[in-house]
Amino acid sequence: MMRFNMALHSAAIFVFLALAAPTATLGQAVKVAPRAGRPIPQISSLSVSATPSGVSFTLVSGGAAIANSPVSITTDWSGLKGTTLSLYGYFTSSAAALTGSLSGDGIPSSCVFGQMATGLPTSNTAFTQTNPLGGAGASLELFSQAISNNGVGNRTDALNLTIDLTSLPTLPADTYTGTLIIQAQDL
Repeated sequence: MMRFNMALHSAAIFVFLALAAPTATLGQAVKVAPRAGRPIPQISSLSVSATPSGVSFTLVSGGAAIANSPVSITTDWSGLKGTTLSLYGYFTSSAAALTGSLSGDGIPSSCVFGQMATGLPTSNTAFTQTNPLGGAGASLELFSQAISNNGVGNRTDALNLTIDLTSLPTLPADTYTGTLIIQAQDL
């Protein structure tokens, strides 16, 4: 059995921008005076941006490690037709949210925790939900907000990430990488 010191190795979660645009009708021409009873097509937009694009952890064998920086997520929307806007963070696999570059071993999404003081997971919560977006058992709903002001708004939230290896005390020393996808949905 190989002994190692995981405190010397890092894992990075690369946060990539993912957009979910609501169904929109885009017109080629707009009449100045529409006929009565015919709605004017409205353009809808929904954007999500996340910075930094990558965070790192100094993993602790049998313990928890906090990301070197929170992820700032800005969500902007206009012309949305739904009543609720939800933001999700998810991995494509619950079994291997992060994968070792040498060993091929995985860190499951149940060992990755998110916390957003201005959102739904106000305390560290594992990415183990099954939501409309993301892999089964590999998602976390970050916020759910009523849409008002004619479907126009924005917000910026800080997502804090932690990797807790308490349940994986024999994970091999390696560099583990994974992609956390952030996506919004107009419901």
